[in-house]
Amino acid sequence: MSQLLNLLERIEQGAGPSLGFGSGQAARLPGMALIGRCSGDLTAALAAARGSADAVVIASPGIAPDDLPDLDGLVWGAGGVALRPDVMAGWREAGADFAVSPLAGALVDGIDVGAPGLMHAIRIPDDVDDDTWRILSAVPVQALVSDNSDLAGAWELARLGKVADCARRTDKHLIVRVGPAPSTNELLALRQAGAVAIVAEASALGADGMASLKHDLMALPRPQPATRRRGAPLPGVESGNPAA
Repeated sequence: MSQLLNLLERIEQGAGPSLGFGSGQAARLPGMALIGRCSGDLTAALAAARGSADAVVIASPGIAPDDLPDLDGLVWGAGGVALRPDVMAGWREAGADFAVSPLAGALVDGIDVGAPGLMHAIRIPDDVDDDTWRILSAVPVQALVSDNSDLAGAWELARLGKVADCARRTDKHLIVRVGPAPSTNELLALRQAGAVAIVAEASALGADGMASLKHDLMALPRPQPATRRRGAPLPGVESGNPAA
């Protein structure tokens, strides 16, 4: 079983130790998992993420599994890669624990449905209609990624409501990619909205920023059972748009 998927499931269930690296490894579970997004200078990004991230995602367009830097001791995955049998086979053989793919062009045969060797995540398209939501809910992947990296400032309620709507339209684990590190209050709101993991740009935050974010995630109070319910729309929210 994927190590990241195992962690996400234990966070949802609220039991077991953290998968994370560093001083928090033997502590209680974080409120949400921290995934370090590594792009650009991968060596520097990995150095920034290594001490704090529960997992890292390699987001470097065009990179091949044979070109990877040292990933020893890290739970890692491939980001933005096509969900095709040949592509997935290459990353699986290289030791990837998970993969994040776009929905467009994704092939069923890219997933070993009977005995998955990777955790598969699909990036939620920018414009999602009801038909697309039915597809996302039905496909045999374990997680969806909501990309909010364009948000440069504080989280507004409308944006938070869209995240919550995503969580309640499917039974998949919801991973949220952020821009600047959210405040502790915003992290708690995202967790209560249904997010189970945060993706943060490791190079942008640096080692200190990643450590601070991990500290905040570890300090989050455990979610109440009602906040872990998924698969039902929010009251007053239809078709992905918050009610007026």
